Amino acid sequence: MLIEILVSALVLTVASIGVVALLQTTTRSQAELRNSSEAYALAQEDQARMASMRLASLNKLDKTRDIQVGSTLFHVRSKGVFINDKTSTPSCGEGTSSADYVEITSIVTWNGMSSGEKAKIVSILSPSNGSLDAKNGTLAIGVTTKQQTPIVGAKVTVGPYTGTTDYLGCAVFADLPKGDYTATVDGSGNPPGVVSTIGSYTQSKEVTVEATETKTEKFEADRPGTTQATFQYRDPVSGQLVPGKADSVMVTHAEMPGVRAIWSADGTRQAAVPLAPLFPFTSPYRLYAGFCGESNPDPEKKGLNPTAFASATAIRDNHTVVAPPIQLPVYNPTIWSGTSSSSKGVPLENADVRITDAKCKKNGFSVTREYTTNTAGKLTELGLPWGTYNICVDTKLGNETTGVLKRTATNVEIKDLASATTADFYMGSGVSGRC
Repeated sequence: MLIEILVSALVLTVASIGVVALLQTTTRSQAELRNSSEAYALAQEDQARMASMRLASLNKLDKTRDIQVGSTLFHVRSKGVFINDKTSTPSCGEGTSSADYVEITSIVTWNGMSSGEKAKIVSILSPSNGSLDAKNGTLAIGVTTKQQTPIVGAKVTVGPYTGTTDYLGCAVFADLPKGDYTATVDGSGNPPGVVSTIGSYTQSKEVTVEATETKTEKFEADRPGTTQATFQYRDPVSGQLVPGKADSVMVTHAEMPGVRAIWSADGTRQAAVPLAPLFPFTSPYRLYAGFCGESNPDPEKKGLNPTAFASATAIRDNHTVVAPPIQLPVYNPTIWSGTSSSSKGVPLENADVRITDAKCKKNGFSVTREYTTNTAGKLTELGLPWGTYNICVDTKLGNETTGVLKRTATNVEIKDLASATTADFYMGSGVSGRC
């Protein structure tokens, strides 16, 4: 009898658990149906709310509001984007098609909802009278890679107005007063950042907005690439090519507008100068030492002085490729304590040698590279960018007006890659003053 009672109790318990589970499932299902119905009603209300807004106010609208209904907290997301009246896509395509329509989207979710369950309504609004000023126009900014992949999240500024590119790389500025604007795309806030073809995180264009028209402007950008420039020079004693240093590199590319000068950290001479950020063209960049066009060893592209150039491809995502060495011409002066070639004296150690670029300027100022002579009266570091220089040597003795002798040479061309450009400076007599 006891066994029968225990078995009966167990059967009753199992049956009760199933009934309770069924009741819970039914209750949950009823709650989700109720919430789904409420969410759809909220989405309809949100559509009606957005339909009453000014058309220009809907552009780039993306806001979420929390609404409490009974014991359930609903999240209502409202989105608006201008679309083309011909293609029903965001208006960043080619041409000047009107962007007079707006796609509005209402998405409602709630806490504890089943995965994937939500209410979503999408509709198209056409403008009513007065929605857009007949004296105003629309500007659509499209930002993509060369392969037409959209750049999402780039900051776009048009005069005093700002926006952000959407999932199609599009930022639309509607109801703009007719006139001229500067449109600027800033890719620095889009990790890891995107750069223009010139390698800048920002790029700008002058644009004109006409009344009742949509003007489209396209910008190209991509994740930045990097490479490194290295250097070498021909040793005056051994005649062998040995590693050198430089402080600046000119970067050119057939698809890049103009040329670009990149300096080393703090403008110091380095064995390897990082070149970044660069646009990741599939073909290589052409590099040469220096910081202006006067440093170009082959300005007419006749194939002259090929060893003074290097080719390197900019690789994205922090994969750095070191470029082949760029050969530098050598300036190899000797500083003497005597007065002439017939009375040279001894090599002068610790003399100041200042080499100023005669043709290139940085921010409007001539760049001077400073050296100190060794026990042989020679420079401790050789190799300079191809160019023309003014040389000044002083003895580093006394003060500004007494006991200091100075020698100069002007317009010295340092452009020989086969052998060093030499000079002798005799410091036994001369004018007073420092370089």
